[in-house]
Amino acid sequence: MPALLVPSNAVANPAVVLTTHDLPPYSFRDADGNIDGLAGRVVACAFAGMARDFEIHIVPWKRAQIEVERGTADGFFAASRNAQRDVYAVMSDIIADQNWTWYLLSGTEGDPNSDAFRTSRTVSSFLGANMQGWLNENAYRTVDYPPQDNEALLDMLLKNRFDAILANDQVMDDLVRSQELSNSLRKVLLRNKPLGVYFSKTFLASEPGFLEKFNAEVPKCRDTEENKSS
Repeated sequence: MPALLVPSNAVANPAVVLTTHDLPPYSFRDADGNIDGLAGRVVACAFAGMARDFEIHIVPWKRAQIEVERGTADGFFAASRNAQRDVYAVMSDIIADQNWTWYLLSGTEGDPNSDAFRTSRTVSSFLGANMQGWLNENAYRTVDYPPQDNEALLDMLLKNRFDAILANDQVMDDLVRSQELSNSLRKVLLRNKPLGVYFSKTFLASEPGFLEKFNAEVPKCRDTEENKSS
């Protein structure tokens, strides 16, 4: 899917500017430099169905959100709901599924969902992740400077910097497979936390009806995506 879609009949409105981060299998650039991924394809499909121009910029995840909060972008994805994001943006219908999952070295004992683990072990997600905010809100022992991305997060777990890390299962499973680490880790499910596009409230106020039109396209696009993979 292209990073910039220009339908021939969409000339009245400016391109919608979205931010995302490099997060296979949800969003990444393909060999030609275009946006691809489970979430990226659904977003592109929805905009195609609306016959609306859009741009997608890949930036660090924390910056992706800040740009929307400051008004230099109109939306960011793929994001799960939290109260901080709800202040300045509105989440679309679900564009992709996600399970928040703990990863531990195979020899590490204990249940990271237990109070005993929470109060005695060091854990982390990556900078800007909803998961990192959840860890802090729930009084887990975290570090002051979490890793910038999932690759660094996994590397620090392997170096015993953390007792457990919290990550999106599809993203981390891809990394684990690529490094042939499946036998070195164990997984514990925390919760299902689906993903959507967060559109700026300022942007939505300027375009009445936009979110409803976008949401109407999402189920059709998800059905198409799921049929491709079945």
